[in-house]
Amino acid sequence: MKSLILTSIISFTLSTTLLATEIKRAPTPSKDTAKTTLGLYVKAKDAQDYLQKDKDAILIDVRTPSELMFIGMSKRVDFHIPFKILDSSIYSEKTKAYNMKKNKYFLKEILFELKKAKTNKNTPIFITCRSGSTRSAPVVNILAKEGFTNVWTITDGFQGSKQKDGKLKGQRVINGLQHSGYEWSTKLDKNKIWYKCKYKDLYSIKDKKECTK
Repeated sequence: MKSLILTSIISFTLSTTLLATEIKRAPTPSKDTAKTTLGLYVKAKDAQDYLQKDKDAILIDVRTPSELMFIGMSKRVDFHIPFKILDSSIYSEKTKAYNMKKNKYFLKEILFELKKAKTNKNTPIFITCRSGSTRSAPVVNILAKEGFTNVWTITDGFQGSKQKDGKLKGQRVINGLQHSGYEWSTKLDKNKIWYKCKYKDLYSIKDKKECTK
């Protein structure tokens, strides 16, 4: 009996390892804000290639709702949970833009969706934000603390890198999910996107009451 259990564990470990090696790794980012504790990095095109083959793999978009609405979202995304939310009541002098505040229930919401998708701790999970740095990397680290071992940050994010010269200089028109050759759209699937009070059952009693106003 023990040998049978040991054989099953070894087989599962090997299959998981083999699956992970099929994902083409990207170089470690130079920015500290883009590095993760798991050290799993992938370019958008390679992530999309893999996601077409492995239907059990998960793609999560952690950008703001406004980014999805005006810029678009990959058709392959399994669900969207914003890591941060736009707070238009506060102006940031540092960024010269509206303030961004953390989504209070981010962890509960993302774990709820992962459980619904029947993922396990070794399921390949890909995280994308705009450019693969200050949002996707922290999300990977959060999931790693929860015991997930196969979480990848898409280093060029959804919009990709900025053009360095020419007429489109400064615009994000290089690589990223948006320029990987796969479908994306500004027409959003309600079942996949986050909106206020969608996960109200996970809220505190006080916050849940705000949903009825």
